[in-house]
Formats: sequence, C-alpha cells, structure tokens
Amino acid sequence: MINRYLQLCAFLHRSTMGVCLLLLALLLCSQISIVVLRYCFGTGFLELQDFTAYVFASLVTLSIPVALVLDRHVRVDVWREHQSASLRRTLDRLGVIVLLFPVFLLSLYLVYPDIAYAWQIREGSRETGGLPGVYLVKSLFPLSCVLLILQGGAALLSGTTR
Repeated sequence: MINRYLQLCAFLHRSTMGVCLLLLALLLCSQISIVVLRYCFGTGFLELQDFTAYVFASLVTLSIPVALVLDRHVRVDVWREHQSASLRRTLDRLGVIVLLFPVFLLSLYLVYPDIAYAWQIREGSRETGGLPGVYLVKSLFPLSCVLLILQGGAALLSGTTR
C-alpha cells in the first residue's frame, strides 16, 4: 500500500514537472510575442497579456510542490549548514508535520469559499475584453495544496526528507 502511494506521488511529481516545463515554454513565447508586437509593430493584445499573466500564475502555483520534492524550496535556517544529516532529517520531518500539513490543510479550508464563488460566477479578467477563466487559474491553488500534502506524506514515508 505504501509503495503504491509512493508510486502515485512520483507519478504526480513527474506530471506536475512536465506541466511546469510546458507552462515555462508558453510563458517565454507569449512574453516574447508581447514585446515584439508592442515594440516592432506598435500594437498589443489584451488577451495575450491576460494569457501571459494566467500562465505565470499557474507556473508559480504548480512549481511549489515540484520545488518541495526536488528540495529546492527556500530555507530560512542559518544554522543548517552546521547541522548533521540526521538532525537535518529530523528537523525536516518535524517541519512537514508541524508546518506543512497544518498550513496547507488550513489553506484548503480557507480558500474554498473564494474558489467556489469564482466558479459560481465564472470569474474572468478584470479588464474589459480580457480573457475569461480566472476561476480555472484560482483552482490551481487548492490543487497545489493537495499536491504539497501528498508529497510531504511521501517524504515522511520514504524517509527522503533531507
């Protein structure tokens, strides 16, 4: 059972990382398009600017669980470099249990009304003529929270907290 859970988390990590790479490519292309259209052709498209903002927000939101698995998340611990490997693992496990789980479970609970309302009204761009679909981008935050909780559990079960 644990092995299947770890395999599922590994699959979710690979899938999320693939989506993040695709979003990064889309962000690069759309931003270059905006610059070329504006400075070479003197025109712009609000829809393209909205698309770029949506892609950026999606990339940031989905890259958080990827950073956790790759151990590339930010640490604010000036003593870490002087700690033994076993103390680091213990502190990381404690951080997952005491901080990651409660914070992201609470985030799921608190964000639900906003996400439900955004879906109810099919929230779109604040700009007149902008793209619809803000509610879809907002829905990535709870997905990211769930992925973080799953990956934190996988790190605890596999002993890969660093």
